[in-house]
Amino acid sequence: MAEYLTGRYRLAELIGAGGMGRVWRAEDMLLGRTVAVKELPVTDQETCADRETRAAREARAGARLNHPGLIKVYDVLVAGGRSWIVMEYVPSRSLHQVVRADGPSSPAETARLGLEVLAALRAAHAAGVVHRDVKPDNVLIAADGRVVLGDFGLAAIGADAPDPRFGSPDYIAPERLLAQESGVAGDLWSFGATLYFTAEGRPPFTRGDGGAVLRALLADPPDRTRRSGPLTALLLALLHKDPDRRPTPDEVTAYLLRVAYSRARRRFLAAA
Repeated sequence: MAEYLTGRYRLAELIGAGGMGRVWRAEDMLLGRTVAVKELPVTDQETCADRETRAAREARAGARLNHPGLIKVYDVLVAGGRSWIVMEYVPSRSLHQVVRADGPSSPAETARLGLEVLAALRAAHAAGVVHRDVKPDNVLIAADGRVVLGDFGLAAIGADAPDPRFGSPDYIAPERLLAQESGVAGDLWSFGATLYFTAEGRPPFTRGDGGAVLRALLADPPDRTRRSGPLTALLLALLHKDPDRRPTPDEVTAYLLRVAYSRARRRFLAAA
């Protein structure tokens, strides 16, 4: 029998699961629309009040945002002793799934995708929200071609104390491992690691285990690129270990535009 939340949301199908929770496709019986419902994980280290606070923080982060490249948040609730967040449902595959199934993208394709992700990320930053968990699993490629950034489970809002938890070791900015301030520059590092994966088909630090990856983040240069071509210089700049030496969002946008559309511009000039 289908499970109902507060008599309004009918859980229909589990569509995703990870360290930040499980996501269900559900029906909003009041408004007659399909939604996504995120069930936050239950841990022994947290009280019910802790979970409710965490759910409210994530929902507030999402509710601040209004951009086509960001998941909309509709509701937050407690039911069955668990915390839930109701969000826009986007039929999609994650960028991780796309690359694993279809292979790495060309530099121009990677740059075009990067422009969409960066636009969404900049909208979040403009609203005072730092994502803190940008990675291929959280970039969704919708069935209609839209690129959407989701999962604000680790987000920081303004001056609020950030969530102390980490996301995937492959995409954590080095300064976060050192418990240093990690704001926009930290998101840009994770964005760079995500672009690296998109173009290369692997994270920038391929090691045998999570501990080795974390050590490499602090001590080693990124693995040599093989497919990134004109994107390589930008990827290395974004993955600089000193956050003050990473490019600004404006600089990243300008670089991605050149890579994404340089071939089309050359064709236009040749035909003129």
